[in-house]
Amino acid sequence: MPDGTSPFQVCLEHRNPIPCGSFLRMSTFQHIPLGSPVPNSPHAVVVQLPTMADVIGYEERHPATMSAVRTGYPRFLRHPLIEQAAQALAKHAKVPADRALFPVASAAAARSVAAFAGIPESDTGIVETSGWALLHISSASADAVNLVRKIIQHIGTAPSSRQAEDWLVTHKARIAIYSEAKANVKPDTALAAVQQTLAPWLVPVLAGDILICRSGMNAFYAAFEAVNAIQRPRGRNLWIQFGWLYTDTTEILRKCLAPGEGFSIHYDVLDKTGIEQFLAEYGSRVAGIVTEGPTNPLIRTPDFRHLQALARKHGVICVADPSTSSFLNVDLLPYCDVLVTSLTKYAGHEGDVMLGALAVNPASPFSAELLSGARHHYTPAYWRDAARLALEMETMEAINDRINANTIRLTEWLERHPGAKRIRQACHGESAANYARVARSIDKPGCMITFELAGDPARFYNRIRTIKGPSFGTQFTIVSPFIYMAHYDLVTNEKSRAKLNELDINPELMRVSVGVEPFAELALVFDEALK
Repeated sequence: MPDGTSPFQVCLEHRNPIPCGSFLRMSTFQHIPLGSPVPNSPHAVVVQLPTMADVIGYEERHPATMSAVRTGYPRFLRHPLIEQAAQALAKHAKVPADRALFPVASAAAARSVAAFAGIPESDTGIVETSGWALLHISSASADAVNLVRKIIQHIGTAPSSRQAEDWLVTHKARIAIYSEAKANVKPDTALAAVQQTLAPWLVPVLAGDILICRSGMNAFYAAFEAVNAIQRPRGRNLWIQFGWLYTDTTEILRKCLAPGEGFSIHYDVLDKTGIEQFLAEYGSRVAGIVTEGPTNPLIRTPDFRHLQALARKHGVICVADPSTSSFLNVDLLPYCDVLVTSLTKYAGHEGDVMLGALAVNPASPFSAELLSGARHHYTPAYWRDAARLALEMETMEAINDRINANTIRLTEWLERHPGAKRIRQACHGESAANYARVARSIDKPGCMITFELAGDPARFYNRIRTIKGPSFGTQFTIVSPFIYMAHYDLVTNEKSRAKLNELDINPELMRVSVGVEPFAELALVFDEALK
């Protein structure tokens, strides 16, 4: 990238006509080109994938698709600004050209990633710079390179695009940063501003004890390590995944447990008898239980009171993630030992900032140890990301109210439409009573709806005039063929597709993140695509 180049020239080859910060003032219902970042910011976390062919091209990294997709969901696709910073630092440090480069948030994070991937110390190179570090390893083994990349994705510990942008300006590789509104805070008070806004939603946690993490997955990783530090000395080396959870949660359990440790997946969060029997037999070995409330994409909510009682009885630490509906709509903290959540969703409702949060329940018998361990392992948010989020959080309640109202109306509308079937939403269906017990009120389902198509799913997806891509919890409506985007390896394998169907997960289901657009327009767009 030459000096002085605008980030839009580099990151936004396909210009999105929807500007940042204006979703309440103009329609988002228009066909948008492949690769357009949404919103029109170099720091957007959503990228437009307008057709099923584009989704497949993105997942399989087809050159024609990837040439148009310059930015994407930050943990999954390295941002051009981060790549430029990595190359500049490698050149300055005279890193050999045959080394694979991995920008990470700190030298400590680099060492952890290398250890999880089994990279020998003799091949682990680390270059530290102001605020982040560059891990480099031999590029000879494609498997090792891919594993390191995946672990950084799972634990969410890469630098942010704003951090890379600032570094490039400081080191004279860019003239100026992208101009955007942010809260009126200084670098040393930005995280505190987010903590203060979150504190009333996470009572009785003190604001200073809410950890603002680099991402929601980084929050879970910090909790995971804190739990292990407590439970390993007690001989507890088994985790329970309760429900079909977000893919990176499962991957942390799969890749970051020590030799001799393991995890057991219990897909049905409504099977009380099954979890009771498992804990009765193996409870003395179980370190932690991780679950979501509700789960994504089946939108099923466990009975958290029952789960908490079981965890207490067997000395197990419960980690709960409310990201699907958000802390604005559900209060899970009283029913778990540690809460982890994405702030990219709902709080960061403009879709241009990635952060997460971790809060320890003060009533937990493990509270002091959990908080200490989490502080040791989390990666703090970069201040400019926190400052941007603090601004968006000023309007998150009003945005959330409009999202909830639209979600309720769209659910009712879809249930009457012959083109849609098996509509799922938090306040409806077999786990509605469980959701009601943890919901802040009965009219707060959150943004997520999933449904199946009576007709051709690809035809529906190709036709619908919404934003189409990763993430949810934004002001603008997003439609996603979720299983293709989160579990592509499963939908391309017949045996795995059969397993999905056994678990009542249709590989072709559509996930909708409902936005704040006028409902009449929203219904019109869905009717047009469903016909």
